Parts: sequence; structure tokens; C-alpha cells
Amino acid sequence: MPQTYIFFILESTVPPGTSELLILPILHKNGIKTINFAHCPERAIPGKTLYEMIHNDRIIGGLNKESSEKVKNLYSSFVQGNIYITDTKTAEFVKLMENTFRDINIALANEFSLLAEEASINVWEAINLANKHPRVNILKPGPGVGGHCIAIDPMFLAEKSDKARIVTLAREINSGMPVHVGKMINEMVKDVKNPVITILGLAYKGNVDDIRESPTFKIKKIAENEGMTVKLYDPLVRHYPENFSTLDEATKNSDCLILVTDHEVFKAIDPNLILMKHKNLIDTRNILNHDLWRNAGYRVKILGIG
Repeated sequence: MPQTYIFFILESTVPPGTSELLILPILHKNGIKTINFAHCPERAIPGKTLYEMIHNDRIIGGLNKESSEKVKNLYSSFVQGNIYITDTKTAEFVKLMENTFRDINIALANEFSLLAEEASINVWEAINLANKHPRVNILKPGPGVGGHCIAIDPMFLAEKSDKARIVTLAREINSGMPVHVGKMINEMVKDVKNPVITILGLAYKGNVDDIRESPTFKIKKIAENEGMTVKLYDPLVRHYPENFSTLDEATKNSDCLILVTDHEVFKAIDPNLILMKHKNLIDTRNILNHDLWRNAGYRVKILGIG
């Protein structure tokens, strides 16, 4: 008869040492003596999960050589990317490095956007030109970082160390972007009594329906604390009680429109058909045809353009 193996594989992102200090003692306590265990951090983006599970390179952090080889054989049955073997704690650390790298680079782009506004520069043009350099790849700024990974994982490195200075600063910058958007909104509606605003997008990134840690909710709370009425609209998100079902309902009698999520569908909005009370637009992703909106009578403000 073919031999049967029981594997314990952890794919969730955890602080370094979690497998050895928490997971394995639980298994031993429950009478499991021989353990084939590995930490194999997932690498998949919402909207392309199945494709990336198959095609991305994977890391196997085995408890020992035997565990690594057995888990590698299992993953080789469906993974077409390269498979690399390391120890368990290193695998845990690698996943945090990956998401922290992205968070820090987003923070750099966001800081550039704030500096550009102060200096009356178009940060989007400047980034495009800077990226012509063969070794420069600056990311796009935005209203904040969301999702269940990048907005959270870096703090696993910072919570027990005083060495994570860049990590902590990047979190501060990205967490502060909704506050900056709130200031932009205040400026737009400062002369409006009891303003009503409409936020386009609940998802934390474009063309997905994932609302976890979305900056929309921070912006909403900030605006409501300023006495504004906030309406939400995201055609990709289902079953969220405050999400208006149509764009017409969400924008009727609104004083300011704020694009937070870069869904492709938002590019097709005809500004001439929206029943706004006051024609104000804030584009935090720089994806709309701003000349079209200005020609429709809108006052337009773009994140990162002074």
C-alpha cells in the first residue's frame, strides 16, 4: 500500500518564530509526535489568486530536511514556478520583508506627492520622468494603503523591536494619507453648509471587491467627524449595507465627489449625467479624464498636484 503522510502547512503571514514557539507546541500538546511541518507563505493577489498560486515561485520553510522534501513534493504537484527551501523562521521573515518592501515604496511615493503639492509640482509627471532612469521604479501615490497584508504585516516586524525605524515611518506616512485626503475635502467644501460628499470606491484597490482595511472607511470617519454626510458607491462590492446601489442615488445632491478606488468602471462615468448639487471632484488616483470633468463645470483637485 502507498505510504500516507500527514502534513501541517502554515501559509498565513505570522511574526518570525510563531511556528516554533506557538504552532508546534500546540501540535505536541495534542499528542502529535512525528510532525511534517513547513511554513509556506502564500503569494497571491486578489483577482488572480488561482493563477498566482500555480505560477508564482514558492518558499518552503521546513521544520527539518525531511519535512522540506515532503512538502516540496506536494507543492510540485501544482506549482509551476520555482520552489526554494529554507528554514521555518526565515520563511516567516521573508514574507514580512516582501510586504514591508511594498509598504515602504508606497510610502515614498506618497511622500513625494505631499512634497509636490507644497512645491506646486505635478508628481505624476515627475514620477513618470524619474522612472525613465533604468534603475528607478517609483510606485504611484494614493489615499492610503489597504488590504489584509501590506497595511498590517510590517508591524509584525516593528512591534517587538526598536530597530524598525524605516518600517515604522512608512506606516505613519501611509496611515496619514486618509487624513490628508480629509484636508483636501475640507478645502473643497469649506463654503458649503452641511456638506454631503460621495466617495467612489469601497475596495482597497482597483477592480476587486475586497474592502479589508480600505482607506475609504478612514476617510469616511474623518469626514463624518467634521459634520459631513457621507455617501458610498462601489459597483463591485456586494452586501455592504451603506453602499448605494446606483451612481445616481449616490451622487444626487452631493457637494463633492471623491474617487478613492481606481476601478476601471469609474473611468466611464459621464460627468454631464451626474446630479451633483455642487460640482467638486477630488481624484486621489489620477485615473479620470480631468479635462472632460472641467468642461462639465467641475472644480477638480488631484492628489499630488500643487
